[in-house]
Amino acid sequence: MTKTATMTTTTKRVLVGIVVALVIALGSFFALYKVNTQGVTKNSETVLFEVKQGESFQTTLDRLESEGIIRSAFFTKIESKISKKNQTFHGTFELDKSLNSKEILTRLADPDFSKDTTNNVTVTLVEGIWAKDIAKEIAAVTNTKAERFLELWNSNEFIESLMKDYEVIPASVLKLDNVRVKLEGYLYPDTYNLKKDASEEDITRELIKNGNDKFQQYKNDLKKLDMSQEEIMTLASIVEYEASTDEDMKLVAGVFLNRLKQNMKLQSSVTVCYSLYEFDSWTECESAKNNQHDTVYNTYVYEGLPPGPILNPSLKAITAVLNYTPSDYIFFIADVNNVKDGKVYYQVTYEEHEAVRKELLGY
Repeated sequence: MTKTATMTTTTKRVLVGIVVALVIALGSFFALYKVNTQGVTKNSETVLFEVKQGESFQTTLDRLESEGIIRSAFFTKIESKISKKNQTFHGTFELDKSLNSKEILTRLADPDFSKDTTNNVTVTLVEGIWAKDIAKEIAAVTNTKAERFLELWNSNEFIESLMKDYEVIPASVLKLDNVRVKLEGYLYPDTYNLKKDASEEDITRELIKNGNDKFQQYKNDLKKLDMSQEEIMTLASIVEYEASTDEDMKLVAGVFLNRLKQNMKLQSSVTVCYSLYEFDSWTECESAKNNQHDTVYNTYVYEGLPPGPILNPSLKAITAVLNYTPSDYIFFIADVNNVKDGKVYYQVTYEEHEAVRKELLGY
């Protein structure tokens, strides 16, 4: 009896050990499964992915992994068995790297998510682009009209409909008067994948939505300055044109803020460009004659900021204004004769400014 009892106890211990080992192994496996079926990124990042006709399910999973859209083909295949989503349709799908494996599989199994790429176009809107040029560039590659865009961008009714969904547009935009384009400054410059047959309304919403996403990154900093959101965007639009590097953008923003505090005219030649609105060369913006061109946008003629942004600034320019570099500088001038260098020189007094100007420009 003793021997038998001993064997039974040993057997129980072995069984318990096996069960514990299995529980630990299953726990570890489940943890790995959970991690490897999560989204690749935390933030939204959309990509196009083509499922080729006749391609096996395993091949599709392998390519999803190699293109960084899912974390693991192995664990995603396990997910497909659990969720019973082991079928894909061929076509081009818009996926998001923040989606988990189950959500990716759900999209690939639904032909409604497939996109007709023959109807897609890509357009790149460069930082600092004017609204009227955005309208022209989009109209050139889609079935839209530039004139219709500009009508919408000056329509209070349409702008109000945007404001219900996107907080990036301040209420002051509706009160703007004597401006060229009310939405100038809020049509975020970026690369967009658009449908050729999309409407002007839908495309505008894509631009504003992108700008609204960027707005979330700096909206809490708006209170840093004793300025309205509209004024901050207007100053950012000037800084966008006047400087290129992060350092210079912050310094130039500081110079303009110093001038505003001292009730000095900003005297920014880029506002002259927008005042002219049509010109063949940037040198026309620098001429003494055009400096006196009488429009509310010309900061050589009128004190303070223009009534609204003079272009559509980048996130870099906006954050440069919100995090400007304090200094005693009142003047600056860029070496326009050395385009590659583009060095900006800063001065405290007018005499210093004139000396540097004559040295750089020769007059």
